[in-house]
Amino acid sequence: KELVQSGAVIAVSPKEAKTLISERGFKLLDVRPIWERQKSFVAESIHVPLFVEDDDLSPITLLKKWIHFGYIGMWMGHKLTAVNIQFLDQALDAAARSKDSKLLIACGEGLRSLLAIEKLHGDGFTNLAWLDGGFGAAKRRDFEGVEGTELRFASIGGFAQYFLQIIL
Repeated sequence: KELVQSGAVIAVSPKEAKTLISERGFKLLDVRPIWERQKSFVAESIHVPLFVEDDDLSPITLLKKWIHFGYIGMWMGHKLTAVNIQFLDQALDAAARSKDSKLLIACGEGLRSLLAIEKLHGDGFTNLAWLDGGFGAAKRRDFEGVEGTELRFASIGGFAQYFLQIIL
């Protein structure tokens, strides 16, 4: 968050994001895991997940998966993840091999995108913006070309998704 507070990274609300993309030439970089993106995404966005599903089958990881499922996976539908070790290379490819590309970094709630910004900035990316509050703070018309469910609900899965459907 220090990068945002210092002004090295621009913080924008979902409402301001449309202008940043259409008038200032920023590309939207979605860093959510694939299972969140499959529920809903902005058609023109670039997808480079910061975290990927942990597919290790060692006894320790299997125990972690079991504990994770019981505490959050079953309720929120989140899988046990590991850092995408190819994130910086994939982001550079997505940015047309230029660290000067204008990128608006977004995730579900804004926390993973802050981690992504820290990695990108540390690797020399210079024109970064952060979607404050993530897609979870977005309203229906904040982004053009949304495919799937509402962006703000894409991070919700598991039992919580069923409760949400009942409530709505």
